[in-house]
Amino acid sequence: MLGSMRKLLIISNDIEQAGVERNPHTFRPEHLEKLKAAAAGSEVEVVVASPNDAPAHYASAEIVASFPARMPDIALLPQAKWLHSFSAGVDRILTPQVAASDIVLSNSRGVHATPIAEHIIAFMLVFTRGMQQTFHNQQKHLWQKAHSLGELRDQVVLIVGMGEIGTEAARLAHAFGARVFAISRSQKEKRDFVEKTGLQKDLDVLLPEADFVVITLPHTQETHHLFDTKKFALMKRSAVIINIGRGGIVNEIDLIDALNKKVIAGAGLDVTEQEPLHQDSPLWDMEQVVITPHHSGLSHKYMDRAIDLLCKNLTAYLAGDPSTELRARKLPTEVDKTLGY
Repeated sequence: MLGSMRKLLIISNDIEQAGVERNPHTFRPEHLEKLKAAAAGSEVEVVVASPNDAPAHYASAEIVASFPARMPDIALLPQAKWLHSFSAGVDRILTPQVAASDIVLSNSRGVHATPIAEHIIAFMLVFTRGMQQTFHNQQKHLWQKAHSLGELRDQVVLIVGMGEIGTEAARLAHAFGARVFAISRSQKEKRDFVEKTGLQKDLDVLLPEADFVVITLPHTQETHHLFDTKKFALMKRSAVIINIGRGGIVNEIDLIDALNKKVIAGAGLDVTEQEPLHQDSPLWDMEQVVITPHHSGLSHKYMDRAIDLLCKNLTAYLAGDPSTELRARKLPTEVDKTLGY
């Protein structure tokens, strides 16, 4: 390899060529070929390495792409100009050092839209169709009809956060006949499938109308413990909260208290404040709680979408004049380091 070449370092713990069995995060040979094609005509060398082998490339890497847990400290990356996360969340990568640096940060927002939106619909159907109790009855070999089943049609679904995931969840909920309300950062773009849209300041006004409250927000200082005792008190006693954003957006102690006191009817949680959820957490044993282990974004198509997105970013990155300041070269999924998303 030419020592003078610019380097894109892909760090993956799931490289198919290394004999890893295929899973949603597997990096396959066709992914490497796509990246090489995107880099064709440039001086960028694409290197794929395991976490154990990656340190040999740290000193020369201009671009590093990995899942957050595998991203090296920038103190180890003296040539780094761009970090890319294969996840939408960047809170583990966006350290104070990265925030203060000139390093560009991008993420994989949008890659999860289809599987997570379908997961949200699944949560809602579990509650409306009484699936959890039915599953328990099956384990007991108990044939018992439920007479309290409902429908998603005409239910008010409040989507809190209208990014790619929230927008797709809203579209699917509308397709089921639900009335969709939304909290968005701006009201510039009106969606035909959203009946009512408000800004975050309008959340307290819309909460009392919702049958399902779906959190699809990123975890930032602004959203930390956004949902607490005061927010739960505004909700219907029959309402269900669904969180696929980040665990820290919901005050878990307050949530447990609200469920125990029947302030709200239930919760569907793909994320928790501590992950894995502590074995002693009361949430495990609550009949009105459905827990999935932060896997709502997983799909057999995950890495295909993630690599396509990285290729789009790489094309934009290479299209810029190398002498131009990176801050002026906006990437398709560049993260605003001030906002955290």
